[in-house]
Amino acid sequence: MKIAMVVPPWFKVPPDGYGGIEVVVSLLTDGLVQKGHEVTLYSIASSVTKAHLYKFFDEEMKSCLDKPPSSFLNVALTHALGSYLEISRHKYDLIHDHTWKEGLCCAAFTDVPVVHTLHGPFDEENKKFYHLFKNRSRVHFITISGCQQISFPGLNYLGTVYNGIKFDKYPYSEEKEDYFFYIGRFNAEKAPHLACEAAKKLGKKLILAGKVHEKAEVDYFNQYIKPYLDDNITYIGELGHWSEEKMRLLSRGKSYLYPIQWEEPFGITMVEAMACGAPVITFKRGSAPEIVDHKVTGFVVNTMEEFVEAVKQVDIIDPRKCRERVEKMFTDKIMVDNYERLYIKALSS
Repeated sequence: MKIAMVVPPWFKVPPDGYGGIEVVVSLLTDGLVQKGHEVTLYSIASSVTKAHLYKFFDEEMKSCLDKPPSSFLNVALTHALGSYLEISRHKYDLIHDHTWKEGLCCAAFTDVPVVHTLHGPFDEENKKFYHLFKNRSRVHFITISGCQQISFPGLNYLGTVYNGIKFDKYPYSEEKEDYFFYIGRFNAEKAPHLACEAAKKLGKKLILAGKVHEKAEVDYFNQYIKPYLDDNITYIGELGHWSEEKMRLLSRGKSYLYPIQWEEPFGITMVEAMACGAPVITFKRGSAPEIVDHKVTGFVVNTMEEFVEAVKQVDIIDPRKCRERVEKMFTDKIMVDNYERLYIKALSS
């Protein structure tokens, strides 16, 4: 197949640090090339890929994420339109779009079949937008978890494909040190302050890692995280995606504390932690029950009291079960095979 792969312009592919979509697209694109497909990645100049590369912007546009919506949308639309205009000059069998509304606006006017992966959640405003595509037979949607598809029935869904990780890059260890960890974004939805609260209550060591760049992140960190920081609860900054420091944090920690407070479509960090043999303690929100097998690879809880109790009981979880679940369900090879299968389904429909 000849495939156009379109990603947002905020981060390069693969990213140095934060950038979950970009990591997934990197693994998918390179995996498709290895399987013999001709793929062109529509990204930015600094991206590295086994596919052909078309760049509209020369550098990462992540600084726009902290600017007014008009600036953010201008960059997003410019990148999407520029990519789709270039796509129109070639003959592709299929377009795989990983952007947001800007890409779908362009997809509505192409005759090439489009597969759009829904990387974000549905809210009421988004539902009105996506409702416009219910009768667009050439635009197909793929969800990244079952809960995401259930939240908005009726779209032209091809199926669900779980995000995968480069399994062999994640070291496994049954030797654990006496600390818990949180890795991810700092905001009220991810709620790392609740991890701090649990660690403080139980007198446990907690290591926090993740980016704190945008104003909203800085404000949240200063208000909700800083008051907890002491000798036991520490912040070590943002870690490179496959850095040695990150891998050691995940593989040697007793457990990943992930107290999400929103309907997250897919939490890739939970998969990364389990691959390293770290049980996950999280709330029953979004995709968490699909990723974490309750009392087998971690705990999926409903209340803060249950969260704290799970921290006490985490030693009953067998790290090998965590690793095995990822190998069975969440590798890049499984992800690539599943996308390839759905591409064929889209072209035959």
